[in-house]
Amino acid sequence: MAAGALVAFGIVATAVGLVLALGDGGRVVQQVGFAFYAAGAPVSGLFAALAGDLPLAPFTDIVVWLALAVGTVRISERRGVPIGRVLAGVIAFAACFGVVVSFLIERA
Repeated sequence: MAAGALVAFGIVATAVGLVLALGDGGRVVQQVGFAFYAAGAPVSGLFAALAGDLPLAPFTDIVVWLALAVGTVRISERRGVPIGRVLAGVIAFAACFGVVVSFLIERA
């Protein structure tokens, strides 16, 4: 469940981010698109911040989400925290990461 939820979040956030970033919207829409893109595809977002383009590295992004899913399950089991709460924390962290990286993409 955790792996499916995180990979689905990654795919949806990346797709929404690419549509917004490459669309005809204004600067704010593009910035929000970069944030979704970097939240859904963290490795690709870092590459975009370094390269100044919007590359897509789907296999490395999926590996990151699967590793996070394994960590999420372990944290949930060891600490007795419901899996939904840990998933929400991981997704919230990804959103914050996306916002920070979006500013780096804008500067590149």
